[in-house]
Amino acid sequence: MDNRAKLMDLSVLQLTARYGGLYVLTVTTPQSEEDEVVKLAQSLSSKAKKVYGLSGTQKFELPKDEVSIADVFIAVANAKNHLNIQAWGLADTTLEDVFVNIAKEAQGASLTLS
Repeated sequence: MDNRAKLMDLSVLQLTARYGGLYVLTVTTPQSEEDEVVKLAQSLSSKAKKVYGLSGTQKFELPKDEVSIADVFIAVANAKNHLNIQAWGLADTTLEDVFVNIAKEAQGASLTLS
């Protein structure tokens, strides 16, 4: 069964549960503080993965099984004492994120087969 057929059999909730399992943390600071934000994300989870960074805005994936929402709020509140956090947000994995992950997985599988 190919990936398209698998997707047709799954609901949105099943897809996000199966391929998601992540929180998405976005933090905006001055560029000079980007390294400190990386340390913040890594302090929340050793498996924190930086998805992108551009002009002081960074996006991280945090595994839900290692991070609680309360821990993120506390960590960001504490970080505001020494960082100039201009904006931040925490979101659940979106369906778009799921499809990107599935596409990356499929691309990786096709690369290893050739």
